[in-house]
This record gives sequence, structure tokens and C-alpha cells, in this order.
Amino acid sequence: MRILLAGGGSGGSVSPLLAVSKKIKQQHPKTHFLLVGTKFGPEKAMAEEQRIEFESITAVKLRRYFSLQNFLAPFLLIKAFLESYKILKSFKPNCVFGTGSFVQVPVIWTAWFLKIPAVIHQQDVVPSLANKLCQLVASKVTVTFPESLRSFSSSLGIFYKKNSDKVLVMGNPFRENLKNGNKLTAIKSFNLRQDMPTMLVMGGGTGAKFFNNLIKDSLPDLTKTVQIIHTTGMQKGEKFSYANYHSFEFLKEDDLANAYAVADIVLSRAGLSAITELANLKKLSIVVPMPNSHQELNGVYLLTKQAAIVIPQTKINAKNFTTLIRKLVFAHEAKLELEKNIGKIMLKNADSKIAEIIIKLAEK
Repeated sequence: MRILLAGGGSGGSVSPLLAVSKKIKQQHPKTHFLLVGTKFGPEKAMAEEQRIEFESITAVKLRRYFSLQNFLAPFLLIKAFLESYKILKSFKPNCVFGTGSFVQVPVIWTAWFLKIPAVIHQQDVVPSLANKLCQLVASKVTVTFPESLRSFSSSLGIFYKKNSDKVLVMGNPFRENLKNGNKLTAIKSFNLRQDMPTMLVMGGGTGAKFFNNLIKDSLPDLTKTVQIIHTTGMQKGEKFSYANYHSFEFLKEDDLANAYAVADIVLSRAGLSAITELANLKKLSIVVPMPNSHQELNGVYLLTKQAAIVIPQTKINAKNFTTLIRKLVFAHEAKLELEKNIGKIMLKNADSKIAEIIIKLAEK
């Protein structure tokens, strides 16, 4: 069996692909995978870590606002379709699986042209433009939340069908290996102190400039309260010589699992892959959604469930952030309540359920 995975540009769209591929591999060990992504995102490193072949195509991000780059989009899209056709004809997949990244659009449509079944997964409550563009030709559409059902058509018609077997609620795939982290191993490998709380800062697979600047400005006071493991993004971080501060461009899966295990507090964006990890690991979380993006609605969802501390980017600075961390270190009851609530927000075993759908389509 041969499965093509389509996603990239950020680690958030790749994590579910890898989680599902592991479940498929458990049932069909001889399955051959190929991940198709962008040239500049973290997906190549993530694929290589899992020993999955990788190929890149021209990335065409269709912006929903006026941009001069949109004028180049049709020409780049033609190139991306030709590259996708060449890859699909060569690899001959039995099924294609995409998770809403813009890189999937030419791949999914080319697969439909070649009569190859495709599954797309919608992580966030609000559908990505890529998934909206691919929904008509996808064989199956899976979504994380019931609220997303009405965003997708169940057929080539324009009307939503309530009992459709095409659009299914699954939850969001989670890399189970992240549960295998060890606190003592983390203390040793990250050179941490055992008598001090730890904060994990995750800006996303491509890093977050705002987070990097926030931590930089906070370091003199913040490192007196917590020790920090900071993922800055590839070639986006600066090196600082502060006691109790440890920065990395990118953490491999085993290292990330250990970082989660030792973390008392996690600072994160509101991408659904990150939220899924925080929910499955029941972590005390400070979430700062990306402004003017789908992440803001993800943040609202967390607020309504009282599952995390959600702060708009415009309302956070080095001073009030440091004050918040100092309070959280001693807020034991609030910590337990937030950890309990975030553990309830996500359906479990989505990776196994989606893997089963892909296997059935591939075997046909």
C-alpha cells in the first residue's frame, strides 16, 4: 500500500499526517509513505525524523485579501499542478491524505483527475481555504469539532446533508509518542534544575517572532522565577547567555516529549495541533492566538471551556507576562482546574479512526 501525505508550511499541518501514518504503519507495516510539502517549512526535517520520503512542490498561498503576490498565483499554481502530476504518476499512491495546508490543493485536485481517492482533515473550527477548495473532490472529509460540519458540503451539490457519510467528526490526530516523555531524562538532557519550575515556549514549527521578542524582553526577570525551554523556529532565534534559559530552533519528537514531561507551564499559539497536544497531555497553558487569524476562534473555544489562559497578543508584554508567570507558579488550585478542563475538550483516538478510513479507501 502506498499513501501520499500532503501538508506543510508549518509543523501544525504535518503533525496530524505523521500521527495517522504511524497508525497505518501499525496495521500495515509494509506501507510506503511520501510526504509532499514546501521547500522552506519544517516538514522535511519532520519527515526525515520518521524515515518518510519527502518531496517539495511550489508553494502557492492564495490570500483572501489584496496582495500583489496574488497576481503571480495563477502561474505558480500551474507549475505546482505539473509538479504534483509528475509526483503522483511516479509514486502511484493508493490514497492521498491532506490536513488543510495550501500545498495540498494541487495535489488533491491532481489526485482526483487521476482517480486516486483523497481524504482531507479540518483541524480548526473555521475551515481553511485549502480545505474549502478541496472538499468537492475529496472522498472523505474529517473534522475535529461538530461545529465544523456545516462548513462542508457532503456532495457535489451546494446543500449540506445532515446524515452524510462523507463529512465525519473525528477529533484531531495526536502523536502518541509525546506521552512517552520522561521528566528525569529531560532534566538531564536540557541541563535543568530540579528545584525550579519549568516553562516550555512553543512558537510553532516555523517559530513566532512575537514570542521570541517577548521572551527576550522578559528574560532578566523571568529567569528568576522559572527555567525556560524555548523553541524559536528555524533560523529565527537569537542566542542569549542567561542562566535557566535554553533555546532550540527545533525539537525532535523524543526531545519534545521530554520537554512536555518536565514543563509546568506551556506558552503556545492557538493552532489546533498545539492545542491537541496540550489537551492530550493535560498541560497548564497560556495561549496567545495569532492576530487576525482562525486561531482567535480557537482561543474563544478554549475560553468557553475554561481550558487555558487565553490572552490577545495586543494585551501581553514583558511586564504583565512576568507577573502572570509568578502568580501561576503558586496558583495550585487554578492549575489543577485548567489541566482537568483542557483534558476534556478533545475527542480521543482520531488518528486510529482516520487511519481506518484511509486504509479502506486505499484497499479499494
